[in-house]
Amino acid sequence: MKEYIVTFAESNSRADKIIKNLYEDIGYVYLQKLFRIGKIKVNEKKAKASDRLYVGDVLHIYDNFSTKNEKRYFFDRRLANQFKNIIIFENDDFLAINKPNNIAVQLGTNISICIETLMRAYQNYTNCEYKLVHRLDKDTSGVLLIAKNLAAARKLTAMFKNNEIKKTYLAVVNGKVNRRGIIDNFIKKILVGGEEKMKIADGGKRATTEYFPLRMLDPEERFINCTLLKLIPFTGRKHQLRLHCAEVLKSAILGDRKYGEDTIHNKLFLHAHKVTVDDIEIVAQIPGYFPNIENVDEI
Repeated sequence: MKEYIVTFAESNSRADKIIKNLYEDIGYVYLQKLFRIGKIKVNEKKAKASDRLYVGDVLHIYDNFSTKNEKRYFFDRRLANQFKNIIIFENDDFLAINKPNNIAVQLGTNISICIETLMRAYQNYTNCEYKLVHRLDKDTSGVLLIAKNLAAARKLTAMFKNNEIKKTYLAVVNGKVNRRGIIDNFIKKILVGGEEKMKIADGGKRATTEYFPLRMLDPEERFINCTLLKLIPFTGRKHQLRLHCAEVLKSAILGDRKYGEDTIHNKLFLHAHKVTVDDIEIVAQIPGYFPNIENVDEI
């Protein structure tokens, strides 16, 4: 028995058309026979070929055949489920996910699966047109906001541009940072050996970050001589936090091979822990590879 859930894109389509799209090799006569003998049901009731199905309807096929379209369907469902499992907040205008480490937000060179890929697969099962409104680096985990309609996308984009959305990051850096402070300078993009990097330089765009050292509980041996920082960026420049830690604090984030020299850690210890939008506070669970932290809820 095979089970399918009708997607938004398939809503209001005939049952036989949906099955034909899934199983492109199935013959018309054989398909009609399956309906006639009760081998195809919708929501556990015998279906007719002409029945109109709607998003969320459950289609059961009691037969054993397979084509490449079915494999593609299951692949898309798997991607959609991956996206659904990382949603941590949702209202009528936007949703938030806890983006895992080591997955890009958008497609690029040598990238076949990204957050946008998962998002588009999930979109097939909803009555929404999801739109990305900001980015996180591939190696950064944590809160990522996604608009559910054009109006929300425009509003959130403007709020990010005007620094009206408060963001709080956590980072473990290599070295001792003993006091809080504010970094305020200018950074710009450069090319180093064909690689794009950011650099502190006059003539760039203003970048401001507030930082606070936090206490780690019983730091393991791998965190000796390290500091856990709370970072609040007041601007949203590319690689701002990574550059400020490495170049201003002289304490690169663990796992940062672009701005530091860490060849030991295979994950970047930078996490977008909390985002506040219009008094809505969204918190992403801290990854398990981070050290234990005191009073996490108060960060």
